[in-house]
Amino acid sequence: MKIKGNNMLMFIVQFFSGILTYFACLKFDIYGVIIGFIPFLIVMIMVSLNHTPDERELSLLHKSNSYEGIIVAVVMGLTYVLLPDANWFYIFASSIGVARGIVGVILFMVR
Repeated sequence: MKIKGNNMLMFIVQFFSGILTYFACLKFDIYGVIIGFIPFLIVMIMVSLNHTPDERELSLLHKSNSYEGIIVAVVMGLTYVLLPDANWFYIFASSIGVARGIVGVILFMVR
């Protein structure tokens, strides 16, 4: 399996990293963010290192970033309204990975 330039692998690992981040935050508090985002960063570096994406990949990556921001904003708004006692930072940190993973996989599968 090719790692360099494999965006599907990157988004799948980032999805699971977002889930790991939430549970790690519940167990290890703020250190859970570091534990959860280690695989997120490692796979991002491995996929992006010495890889020049073409125009299609760049377009899809920019779209995924835009959609990710929208989803995270909606999740944070719903958290504010529906779960005011929840730890917002943990939800914010984990929703980044989950949203990025879901949106990236969908965009790269469809196009």
